[in-house]
Amino acid sequence: MHFVNIVCIIAYDGSKFCGFSHQRHHPKQTMFSVADFFESVLQKIGIKTHIIGSGRTDKGVHATHQVINFHAYLHMPLQKMQKLLNDRLYPFVLVRKIFIADSTFHARFSATMRFYRYVFTQAELLPFYTAYIAKIQHGDIMLLQTALNEFIGTHDFSLFKKNGSETKNYIRTITKARIFPAKIHNIACFVVHIGANGFLRSQVRIMLKACFEFSLGKIALQDIRRQIQNDTTLQQKACVRELVPACGLYLSRVLYS
Repeated sequence: MHFVNIVCIIAYDGSKFCGFSHQRHHPKQTMFSVADFFESVLQKIGIKTHIIGSGRTDKGVHATHQVINFHAYLHMPLQKMQKLLNDRLYPFVLVRKIFIADSTFHARFSATMRFYRYVFTQAELLPFYTAYIAKIQHGDIMLLQTALNEFIGTHDFSLFKKNGSETKNYIRTITKARIFPAKIHNIACFVVHIGANGFLRSQVRIMLKACFEFSLGKIALQDIRRQIQNDTTLQQKACVRELVPACGLYLSRVLYS
């Protein structure tokens, strides 16, 4: 048996979990985190270890391409491990790919870019879709794109994070922020595609809320600019701190150098 660094690319239904990261379980809590659930399944196939994720997703946020890694003794072929995991993770989590990486690979710290997609509509939704598509009132799509353009570049996003997002610094570089129409199960939707070298806690959801508020005429473009510039004199009603619904957000890609 060899002690190796195993990497998995996974997808999961965020509506079934209280988020990706480990949680302190309350006696009345009925939902597990993705990390806790995955580790419990690993233990069932004889692997007791902790997993590392490329990024933390909030409760209700999905992933089509979350990257995790864990160190363990390899006592079976990887293909067999993938099948055993998927049999037990079904139907809420899927291991899409599994492979062995260099011992220095770290799913979080080795990542160079992360991408999210946000799916939303103004249409009436059948109950089957409400956990996966956000229903949001908004203004002209061109106005949404105009607001999104303000975020491209390197900025200090101190005023675009949820409390509890304590890191060494709040500077992030956004390289992509665009919106496009899409048909999902014959539902007319829009998708926002955002990429950056990293994101703060709930940063994407607060940014998008500001864009929607601007498209509806509730705040000015200058208000978004001032919030990006950490202007503490910005009136409270113009400083967006609310979040868009989690259900429309998907971690869609993670890149490594």
